[in-house]
Amino acid sequence: MKNIKLIMIAVAVSGFGVIAGLQSCQSTKSATASKMLKFNFEKGKGYDYEMDINMDQEIMGTPTKIGMTTYYSMDVKEDDGNIKTVQTKYDRFKMKMDMMGMKIDVDTDEPVDMKGEIKDPFEMVNRLFSAIKGQQFSMKVNAEGKVLEVNGFKEMAETIISSMGLDAEEQAEARQKMKSQFDQQFNDKVIREQFERVLYIFPNKEVKVGDSWEKTTAVGSGLNGNFASTYTVTDIEGDMVTLEEKSVIVTTEEEVKLKGNQKGTLIVDSKTGLVVNADMEMDITATTNGIGIEMKGKTKIKGKARQ
Repeated sequence: MKNIKLIMIAVAVSGFGVIAGLQSCQSTKSATASKMLKFNFEKGKGYDYEMDINMDQEIMGTPTKIGMTTYYSMDVKEDDGNIKTVQTKYDRFKMKMDMMGMKIDVDTDEPVDMKGEIKDPFEMVNRLFSAIKGQQFSMKVNAEGKVLEVNGFKEMAETIISSMGLDAEEQAEARQKMKSQFDQQFNDKVIREQFERVLYIFPNKEVKVGDSWEKTTAVGSGLNGNFASTYTVTDIEGDMVTLEEKSVIVTTEEEVKLKGNQKGTLIVDSKTGLVVNADMEMDITATTNGIGIEMKGKTKIKGKARQ
């Protein structure tokens, strides 16, 4: 269980979530230009995104690596003028890790065998991640990108557990353990916190070069702590607004302590609030049960509007 906890810390702090991207035309730079900057996905439109995360860590003197690539599709179903209802689907998930005897190698385009008895906790994790492809949930998001509501995870849990070929009577204990594991990592609260890390970035007002604002978001995955982020406009070129992010990461609980920072650059299309491109670097020290983890990570995000 201690090893599984370390996995989830790494997943949580790496910002396992979604960020949007859209290619559009750019025009001549203007040092005096200002743009309205808010979350403004268009009703009836769809967007496909890819986020690639690579984490280098050292646990008890042993270097380890985690690689994750997540593909999402998002469709705006409703818009009341302030709150967007966004249907979100897991299109593909890849994760490769070999850490302290824990091996996870998942690609939902190459699913694992879902039949038979689950013999160890890591096989359970592999099956859960493999079964996530095609699963959907909905979010309500306001103009600042704050996720107000998430729906669909209770239904998702039942669908996934039912797909794993576990006999309801003979393997009741395994089914319950798997459902409990799923509920810990894929529930309304955790997903809301994960998505806010990449959506709750907007001031919902006109901005110009030099303007700054602050946002506070939860670390997520059940960890009691925050990202304290400052966003600064460094350039405006046509509809594209370039932001510099500087975040300080701190947790306040005893069981898991995090301390570090994240910095990077985001290019945002001011028409819709889509992040066209993002390059982030993270440097964190995590401590749990006397075990220290030094984590350095890089995240690259790209995406496109669906035609």
